[in-house]
Formats: sequence, structure tokens, C-alpha cells
Amino acid sequence: MSSINIKSHQKGLTLIELMIALVLGLLLVAGTIQVFVSNKQTARVTEAHSRIQENARFALEILSRDIRAAGYSGCRTIDNMNIQTVANAPVPASMSPTTIVTGSNDESGTLTPTPSFSASLGTVVPGTDLITIQRGSGCGANLVGNVGSSNANIKVYSPNTCNIHDDDVLMVADCEDAHVFRAKKISNPSGGSNQQTIAHAASNNQTSHFCKSYSDPISTGACGTGEAKNYGYDSELFRYSSFTYYIRNNPAGNPALYRYDETRSTSGQNPIELVEGIENLQIEYGADDNANNTVDRYVTAKTINDASDWDKVVSARISILAQTLETNLTTSDQKVNYNGAELTGTDGRIRRVFTSTIAIRNRVQ
Repeated sequence: MSSINIKSHQKGLTLIELMIALVLGLLLVAGTIQVFVSNKQTARVTEAHSRIQENARFALEILSRDIRAAGYSGCRTIDNMNIQTVANAPVPASMSPTTIVTGSNDESGTLTPTPSFSASLGTVVPGTDLITIQRGSGCGANLVGNVGSSNANIKVYSPNTCNIHDDDVLMVADCEDAHVFRAKKISNPSGGSNQQTIAHAASNNQTSHFCKSYSDPISTGACGTGEAKNYGYDSELFRYSSFTYYIRNNPAGNPALYRYDETRSTSGQNPIELVEGIENLQIEYGADDNANNTVDRYVTAKTINDASDWDKVVSARISILAQTLETNLTTSDQKVNYNGAELTGTDGRIRRVFTSTIAIRNRVQ
């Protein structure tokens, strides 16, 4: 009698096994997605921190560079220089110990600075500060020789790094006098010459003559007896700048550090946006009350304005509040202490405070 072996072969999966496999697969996929989302958020936050630090460092570098060199006019301090401004508007009326650094703190949201700032700045973010700095910038443009008369063209060695164009505001100075003027025509070297010629005609200036002093208003005639200033070969030509730095919202609606050129008319490039994401700017000024080159007090621009103490300012303490452009970077409302108050951010942006104190080199010996 033969026996028959019956072997059973399993085909497919049972419903329970299929459900278990699906659950395990979903857990693996969910874990992978969670890791990806977490890593992506970490990358976003890390990049945001880097960007906010980079923007703040750039903003502080721009402000520090100009504040440090405020009032620069060559080899002597601004207090020992006789500086005359003859350039046609737009240009500040003077460059003096009381004008090389000026500012305003807009605590109430209504600007009441001294001197007044141009309406061309646009809408300044309420509660933020403004600062204006006047300075010359050396660019290797030494005079070729003595200037023959008070209205003669100025010739400087070339090449230099001035990058001068027609209508630029310049300053020529020695260790006693300086004149801020607007160039009429720039003639660059040709035919192997190493000289650059700068003409300063009366059409671009209140007068074509450089005099040690002027009547009010400035006369368009020649200088009086003994008043002509004929700059010598030991003089130097500088680029002149007068910039106002402030905070306003850019076209995208984000706060940014802006710069207005006080020597140029308002245009698409003036004022110009410098750094995006700078939410607030606060400045305190170090005043030297006893002329010993040491700061005796740090106060706001309003205090300096009320006492007309701008000639006592020897340093500036800059504090900026920077924010990320992206939102949803924080899981809870971020609290930041800034300008004596606690600020709470509810938009998921990261905010950081950056502070720097800058000495005005032309005031600190």
C-alpha cells in the first residue's frame, strides 16, 4: 500500500502580515521625513544666523569707517583747519567742528533734529536714530606743483585712486586751509602725461576763487588783498563726502540701512539701500567736556543738540538690531533686550543685537 505525501506551498501574504509590513514601512518613512524636516529647519536656522551676523557686521563696518574718519582733512585736526565751502548746492553749507558729526534720535516718531535733515530721506522708521558724517577721503592725488592763482585749475598726479568725475564734490587742503568745491571738468592724462587736471569754474561753485575768507554771501570776484589761497605742491586733493545713515523700509517692506548723499540730488540711486534686515539703529555720543580726550558721558543726540555740544563729541556708541528676512525660524516668541526695553517678536524671525564703540580719530589725540 503506497502512501501519498501531500506538501502544502504558501502563496502570498496574509492580511495581518500585510498590515504589519505597511505599518513598519510608514514608521520608517515618517522617521525619514522627520529627520529631513529637522535637518532642513536646522540648516535654515544656521543659515539665518550666518546671514544676520554678516549683515550686522557689514552695517557696523560701513558706519565705523565713516565715523572713525569724520572731519578728516589731511594732516591736522578739524579744530585747527580753516575750511571754506564754495561748492554749489546740494552740499552742506560748512564743514566745521560742529558739523562733522551730527545726529537725531527719533524717540517720538517725529524728527526734530538740529540741523534739519532733508525730506529726500523718505519715511524714516519711527523710533530709530540718524547720523550724518562729513569727511575727506585720501586717494593719492598730490598736487603736481604750486597753483599760480586762486582760480587756477588744480593738477594732480595720475594714476590715483580718486575715480573723479565731472560735478563731483572735492576738497583741496594743506595743513592750514581747505576748500570744498565742485569739479567742473576733469581732464585725464593723455599722450603719456602723468597729470590729471580739475577745473573749478564759477558755474559749479559760488566762486571760482579760493580765498582764505569770504564775505556773506560769497563774492564771485577775486580775493581781497592777502586773502588769496594759492595751494602749493605739498597740498593734496581729497574726495569729499557727507552721508546720512538711517533706517527705512525698502520696496519689499523690510527694514534696511540706507545712506543719503548730501552732495547729490535725489534720484533712483540716492538715497541707496546698503544692508537689508537692519531693524533699528540707536546711537549714543561720547562727549569730552574738559578737552582731555576722554569721554565724560554718553548721551543721545537730543541731549547733544539741546546743548549744542557737537564739537565735544569724540566717539559714538552704535547699537543695531538686526533681524532675519525669513519667518517661522523660532518655535516660540523671541524676547530681545534692546535700547533699555524688552522686545517680543511674534513673527518667527531671529533677532540679534550688535554694538560697537568708535572713536573719532580727528578728535582723539
